[in-house]
Amino acid sequence: MKHYLLLFTCIILLSCEQVVDFDYQPEQKISLVCVLNPDSLVQLSLHYTRALDENTAFVPVEDARVVFYEDGQEWGTATYEQNGTYRLDNYPTIGKTYRLIADIAEHLSLSAITIVPERPDVDTTIVSKTPYRFWNDHDPNTQFYFLEVEYRIDDQPGKNYYWNGFFHQISCMSPYADNFNREIDTEAQFGFYYHFYVRQTDDGVDGETMRFKKRLNTRMIDVFFNTDEHYDKYMKSSIQSWLIEEWEDLPFKEPVQIYSNIENGTGIFGSASFTYLNFRNE
Repeated sequence: MKHYLLLFTCIILLSCEQVVDFDYQPEQKISLVCVLNPDSLVQLSLHYTRALDENTAFVPVEDARVVFYEDGQEWGTATYEQNGTYRLDNYPTIGKTYRLIADIAEHLSLSAITIVPERPDVDTTIVSKTPYRFWNDHDPNTQFYFLEVEYRIDDQPGKNYYWNGFFHQISCMSPYADNFNREIDTEAQFGFYYHFYVRQTDDGVDGETMRFKKRLNTRMIDVFFNTDEHYDKYMKSSIQSWLIEEWEDLPFKEPVQIYSNIENGTGIFGSASFTYLNFRNE
């Protein structure tokens, strides 16, 4: 009798089950992306966000009014071009503070602030030079070499966030490097390499000379840039998010929230100043 009672109870419970279809619609936000560079005119993009399971193109915001301010004074209003892109024909100035306000119909105003950092003060010494094994020995004009280079960054007082890249794999030996994107590889020059960029900060060495070594070839133009704190966090979190998706053998994967400093929206308003090093004539 107990067995029949238990079976009857289970049938009643199962009959109470109901498939609930949650028609969840994620909140639609506006994504703003703008990185100030003292060498370039101002350009930004505005798009509506989409759900993770959507594969459609991002819808551009075409009717925004975007006003920039420099050290508290109105600096200019961006002009719409196409596909969610806006432009302001001004060059930012190192050391100045910029704020933008984007007004969009039926949305709260988007706003953010950045301070344009100093350029990296980089000097180099070539330590060694060996033939690049993929060079074309039938044409002497296409001879390339591997270089081992000692770098020196004369750090500016205050907080600085130095980035170096962009290459798929970067060979760098530095006590200042952030190892968040480092991968061990016994065949690499230093036994490891960095994905895409090397991130270095002046923690503990503010205002001093930062010395480190890199391995590269003479086909490359080496790029260093110093970012404000917002673009630094955005860059690091974006790379972390990509790496988590790529490193399939990780036992535990947790999604990374990509950093944003946009009030009432998402995206980034930051700044970076660049230094370019050309080794092609070495």
